[in-house]
Amino acid sequence: MSAAEKAQQLRSLIRLLTDASEVVIKEWEAEERGDNREENALPSQELYDARRVIRGACGMCADMVQDPLTRLEEVSHGALSLIESLYILVAARIPDILAEVAPGEGMPIYELSRRTQIDDTNLARVLRLLCTSHILSEVKRDHFANTRTSGILVRNEPAQSLMLMNGFGVYTKSMDKLPSVLMDPVKSRETAPNRNAFQEAMGTDMTFWEWCEQDVRQEDGTLQPSPLLKTFTKAMMATGQLVSSSIISDYPWEALSGATVVDVGGGVGSMSMELATQFPKLHFVVQDRGPVVEQGRAMWMSRMPRAILDGRVTLQIHDFFREQPVKGADVYFLRYILHDWADDVCVTILTRLREAMSASSRILVADIVMHTTVGSPLLKSAPAPLPANYGSASIFKNMQDLAMLALFNGTERTPEQLSALAARAGLKVVKIWECRSILSITEMMLS
Repeated sequence: MSAAEKAQQLRSLIRLLTDASEVVIKEWEAEERGDNREENALPSQELYDARRVIRGACGMCADMVQDPLTRLEEVSHGALSLIESLYILVAARIPDILAEVAPGEGMPIYELSRRTQIDDTNLARVLRLLCTSHILSEVKRDHFANTRTSGILVRNEPAQSLMLMNGFGVYTKSMDKLPSVLMDPVKSRETAPNRNAFQEAMGTDMTFWEWCEQDVRQEDGTLQPSPLLKTFTKAMMATGQLVSSSIISDYPWEALSGATVVDVGGGVGSMSMELATQFPKLHFVVQDRGPVVEQGRAMWMSRMPRAILDGRVTLQIHDFFREQPVKGADVYFLRYILHDWADDVCVTILTRLREAMSASSRILVADIVMHTTVGSPLLKSAPAPLPANYGSASIFKNMQDLAMLALFNGTERTPEQLSALAARAGLKVVKIWECRSILSITEMMLS
């Protein structure tokens, strides 16, 4: 690329940044006036796109101006350090502790050291990495405070669980084994859910799910459920916090008045609970494995017992590889399901649903839909000169895709790949609803 071409691209990116920044500023001004939506509600489409433009343009600008080797070195070292630092932050309950002081004051490192029992010098090193990443703030020397980002963790058990998952080593150890698995000419072609980097890392033939559900022998000889299962379940509730508003708002659930929604592999039913609250005419059947259903029953009886007692919500033990017991439902809803599995397995899951569907039934697949940098005619592309998928603004989707590969031999799919799966199962994709979150809803019906 010539100097003139680089200059043109950089100026175009700066113009995008300027225009998108004005959208965000107007939002801040509306917040200050108090005439916008409630806190943490779903952003408008304009604001959502502006945020993506800013993140993507900043990423492209950094790539254009930074020394290439320096950038590669930062990428190769940065991720693991941040993962472990975030784990320490939450495991030591530092956001909760910092919430006791005014953000402008901060808490001195000696007090944080006393409260956490971590050496003050070493703890400060960890916290300063998080400050440089804008997750915490060092308001004055050796005094630390929460930011808007770390504040979301305060007394938020699901969000904390999402960070604490790293303490079990499952993700980091599996990713550590991924290169050797992919570079093995035999192992790299495996698609079975118990033949991937996770098994190499943990020394097991069990799938991730089977491994999580093992009872763990305690010091007194008794067997207790694995703490990983409880943490994982709560962490999935946090992922629900990330996407639930968009799932509720960006699909026309209201038009399904009186419909029965089968939440296939729905976990404890946290997503169904939010939908049930917003759309009181809908009925739900939440299906999952036995141990998860038991956790779900306790949650529903604690938070929405009337929905269970009135029969509006049913919790059902079900293996989605077997015959679907609920026939002719209006909606079969799969959130974070297909991405866990290889294509042949997904075809089986979808086929079991197709066999139970009526002509008016639909399947709603709420998963990440991969938008590549070259784009897809089925998805909206970013404005030039950004790549079609907004570049850096979509990087978490690619990270999640590799995590699915390492843990399950699963994959996040492009629209074209989802259409191919549907066709193999006797279905067709009728629409992809692009949501204001990392997820989209792919709607399928009988072909």
